[in-house]
Amino acid sequence: MHMLIMPVANGILPRPLGGTITGMFIIESGGQLLMDAGIGRDILICPWIVDQQGLYPVGVIVRIMNIWNQTVADGTGAEIPVIMAKLEGRGHARWHTMRTSGNYIYSSDVEHINLKKMRKEYPAISGAGWSAQGGYTKFRDKSDIPVTIYGTDLETGREVSMTANLGGLVELEQAHTIEHSVIRALNTYGLCTPRTLVESMSRETDELKKSVEFSIKHTMPEVLGLTASGACGNPMTNLAQFYLAQEFVSNIEAGKSLNESLDKARRATMSQLTEDIGLTMQQGVRVLQGLKKGMAHDDTLLKIETYKRVISRFPFEPWE
Repeated sequence: MHMLIMPVANGILPRPLGGTITGMFIIESGGQLLMDAGIGRDILICPWIVDQQGLYPVGVIVRIMNIWNQTVADGTGAEIPVIMAKLEGRGHARWHTMRTSGNYIYSSDVEHINLKKMRKEYPAISGAGWSAQGGYTKFRDKSDIPVTIYGTDLETGREVSMTANLGGLVELEQAHTIEHSVIRALNTYGLCTPRTLVESMSRETDELKKSVEFSIKHTMPEVLGLTASGACGNPMTNLAQFYLAQEFVSNIEAGKSLNESLDKARRATMSQLTEDIGLTMQQGVRVLQGLKKGMAHDDTLLKIETYKRVISRFPFEPWE
């Protein structure tokens, strides 16, 4: 099929078969393309991967159901014209080659794909139609490690979730890392596959390590566990928040100023954390200790077959 392609940088895709979303588009960033295509036309929307400055080859074909003009206020209060559009999902698809014409991207070999039917050979989790916002990993024993991902249905606004028991397949620390990486993959690529899962794990754990090093180096416990995909809930960050709040209130009650109270609370919190978790002050080693002992993460790469089995234990989408 010959089709126009519209990049989306926010990871928002409609549910592939009949799901609808209504979005706001700046005229220079997608709005003009929608107007040129026109109501009733199909286009392919694909995630724009900011870190790679590239277009992901798999997306959702959407039909333009309605378009209208609207004026909104920006951060300064100035009014700017935008395009509002209602889009309906028509199915997953991928492009093989792409070309540009002026400001537009198009492909002459767009192919419909049924990812749900392909799961045995090509396991995947779809991020279309919902926005993954968080998750949690429980540990009952090595054979019982349920991982839950939750988020919001883009059409109804209701909470949706999916759960997979990864017990017997990976360890607790690996399951916790997978939890965060699935969320990151869904929000970045609109799809979690073995490849996007591995790439997301690499970026997620790299950012977690940087948060440990930065917090120790600059005595800022509040940045522990913060990554582009959100805040990581784990023993180390939970303790950091508890100690920081406790120490800060204690200092305020003792009559210290806000700045002095925060400074003393930060130093006392980091000192208590390093003692509780047993972190060495040796640079590099303390990062790995913080990641595994403190945050319960393990970024050891596993066999690709293991990641395939991990993904297969999750449903294809949260409505199943």
